[in-house]
Amino acid sequence: MKRSAYTGILVLINSLLLLTLLGVVPFAWILRDGLGPNSVTSNGLDALARAFTTLYAGPALLCLCGLHFLVRHILHKQAGRGSKVGSSVLILASGLLFGGITLALIGLAFD
Repeated sequence: MKRSAYTGILVLINSLLLLTLLGVVPFAWILRDGLGPNSVTSNGLDALARAFTTLYAGPALLCLCGLHFLVRHILHKQAGRGSKVGSSVLILASGLLFGGITLALIGLAFD
C-alpha cells in the first residue's frame, strides 16, 4: 500500500481516537453515575473501571490506540526507520485489533 494511504488511515484512526477520548468516555462516565435526583457521585479506580466498560468505551479506546501504534509502525518501517518485525506478526496484530473493535461495536449495538 502507498504511504499516503497509510497516512489517511492514521488520520482516520486519530480522529476516532480523539472522538472516543473526548466524547464517548465522559458521556459514559455521566451515564454510569446517573442523571437526575437519583444520581450518585463516584471516584477511584473502581469508578474508572466501571466507566470504561459502560458503552464499551475502554475496549474501543484500547483497540484504537493499538491500531494507531500499528499503523505508525508500518509507516516507520516503510521509511526505513522501523524494527525488523515480520509481516506475519503485523497481520496477526491487525487482525486481533480489528476483531477487538468489531466485538466492542457488536456489544454496543446489541447491549
